[in-house]
Amino acid sequence: MSFQLDINTLLYLFILGNLFSGLLITFYRYHFAKDTASVLFITAKWLQVVFWGSILLWDYIPHWIAVPLSNALILAGGGLEISALLMMMGMMDRKAKLYYSGLVAGSVLSFCIIALFFNHANLRVATTSLWVMLFVIYPGYRLTAGKERSPLQKIMGSVFYTIAAVMLLRSFVALILEPEMGPLTANPAQYLYYLGMFLMLVGGIAAFILLSNEHSYEKLKRIATYDSLTGILGRRAFLIEAELKLAMAARKREYCSMLLLDLDHFKIVNDTYGHDKGDVVLQDFALTIESRLGIGDLFGRVGGEEFAIMLYGQDAENSSRKAEELRQAVKEASGDSLAGGYTVSIGMITVLPDQQTALNTLYKLSDRALYQAKQDGRDRVVRAG
Repeated sequence: MSFQLDINTLLYLFILGNLFSGLLITFYRYHFAKDTASVLFITAKWLQVVFWGSILLWDYIPHWIAVPLSNALILAGGGLEISALLMMMGMMDRKAKLYYSGLVAGSVLSFCIIALFFNHANLRVATTSLWVMLFVIYPGYRLTAGKERSPLQKIMGSVFYTIAAVMLLRSFVALILEPEMGPLTANPAQYLYYLGMFLMLVGGIAAFILLSNEHSYEKLKRIATYDSLTGILGRRAFLIEAELKLAMAARKREYCSMLLLDLDHFKIVNDTYGHDKGDVVLQDFALTIESRLGIGDLFGRVGGEEFAIMLYGQDAENSSRKAEELRQAVKEASGDSLAGGYTVSIGMITVLPDQQTALNTLYKLSDRALYQAKQDGRDRVVRAG
């Protein structure tokens, strides 16, 4: 069996592999919402199917059409696949868009120059390889830089670095070692190139599925953690975080204050202005409070119009001052979202906790103080005795 036959066999395998992965991803995402990243990735896979198929047609299509078309397909397919993966990880920022815009413009310009003035097979191979290297080295860097990267992201980054190294070697061989080298020439550099393409095929499909699941998990985690209307912690997440904060305060012998806040006469707001206006009031209220809390403080929505705060490291005097500041801030800012404004009642308690201090007890005592604030006329802070 000749080397040329082996190359052709590899081409058929890549056509079938990309066709299978394109069908797999298309049907995998069929019942999901059509997000941009998925659409880009699916489009990339089908472009790669067409690219590998176009190579087999080179003997039947004029080279001045086949060569630019194939180069455009592989760069477009690879670029869209990388963009989709970066987008799924939230890395497709302005810097990345500028980088890839520059690569697209540079690659098109270089291909035009080579096609017009230096139309040799080895130059086309070397140029394509160098541009592919530049396409894949950027995600390699983004996925491996920083301690916050997950193991999956670092593995993907290493795969991209490996592909970049193979492309650089292929370009070197085409320019220096084998000046007569073409895209179907059989040599070690070519087999490494196909190995790199195989890594990209397998790694891309695996990364997409894993990242898609990871993205869905993070979305569900956020839904379970944060209140969808106000964007702050939900009841369950607040109580879990507050337990941890209370335990830490007990270990470090730091003060903790639990505050329960309730918007006064909020039912009247809903009945008079409608629930849409009520939602705006809740959102503005949450923004007003959140902007005045410290980094170590917790803030969550624990009921319809009831909110909770845990102030960390502030004694009774300082926490009372903070509670009064919050009450006054709400009163002053409320006119921006509701004609005539609105007020808030606050019940609170401050403790120097130990290992036996229970969050449930603090919550109940704060709730009693809040009830007292309502009984005493609302728009006030009451501290539990």
